[in-house]
Amino acid sequence: MDIIDQLSEFLPLDSAFEIERIEKDAFDTEAHIYLKVREESLPPGHRIQSYYERTWEHLRLFQYRTFIHCRIPIYRNKDTGILHKPEITFSRDYSRFTLLFEKEVLRLLELHYCMTTVAKQLQINVQRVESIYHYYTRHLETDVLDTTPVNIACDETSVRKGHDYVTTFYDLDKQEIIGIYDGKSSACVEQFFHDHPNPEAVKNISMDMSPAFISGVTTYFQHAKITFDKWHVIKLMHKHLKDLRGKATSFTERIGVLIDEVTDFYTSDTVEEAELQLCFIADFADECLGKNSFSTSIRRHFEGIVNYCTSSITNGIMEGINSKIQTIKRIARGYRYTDNFKKMIRFAFADYNFSSNFI
Repeated sequence: MDIIDQLSEFLPLDSAFEIERIEKDAFDTEAHIYLKVREESLPPGHRIQSYYERTWEHLRLFQYRTFIHCRIPIYRNKDTGILHKPEITFSRDYSRFTLLFEKEVLRLLELHYCMTTVAKQLQINVQRVESIYHYYTRHLETDVLDTTPVNIACDETSVRKGHDYVTTFYDLDKQEIIGIYDGKSSACVEQFFHDHPNPEAVKNISMDMSPAFISGVTTYFQHAKITFDKWHVIKLMHKHLKDLRGKATSFTERIGVLIDEVTDFYTSDTVEEAELQLCFIADFADECLGKNSFSTSIRRHFEGIVNYCTSSITNGIMEGINSKIQTIKRIARGYRYTDNFKKMIRFAFADYNFSSNFI
């Protein structure tokens, strides 16, 4: 068995094609594989009308960029005059790459989330990477919510540093992104409400203390309970305590007491115990500092903070998602168009592996 026969076993060729010859271009470090269509593949009652040339880039053969060439015949039916050509199963129509090469492009995108990086690695034009990506991710251009999420979380993230925001909604039960909307206002909650197939099914919504989100949820999801995320609550309390540190004598000792009390609150066994604990924290802060933003914030968001004891949901997973989203943004050095950013987020968190399932 010579090298052509051996290579034929590895290439994704059907019975109509065979390798005619292989050429090596040592100067450009390229390998060129020339195919031909077998004569016996000519359909009965047809003749060859003409030929046209096609070239596809394939996966590398060792260190050589590999190109497949073929002179493809066009058949004419002798009776009807209808023209057709052999079916090419290793590439899609109008593509300059084989399916396996496109699979590798998507695999690298799943690793890097940057088209420029993938283009440099494969030594192709970045527009080619974009074309492949957009072809196989057309279904990710919009959100399709075909389930009825019950426990959800929402959070915002910037598209570029200091510019524009998108708000992401997440199904905490199925652990999947269910909506991405422009901005970070109550309008995002309204859009999600209209997109949700059964908004009355939502029981709990975890979020930070954003006034816009609070306004949107209380307006459109009146039947749902708001749970202010545990970590956002603790972060806000630490911020208030830090701002108030210099306003009371010996406050360094008292801040330690307040932090311990907040920690104890999140280990309460019952809702009644949690409510008493939170009231004590607010009253203790008033006693130490008089009227202060720390106590005011607790009383303003009292119900949402206490709801954690019954729902036990947090935005922890959303923070992890936002961390990955920020990484994607940094790699791309920001996105000029918000729709492209949202599509890349859906691609990054898709429920299946593109490079192993689309072929």
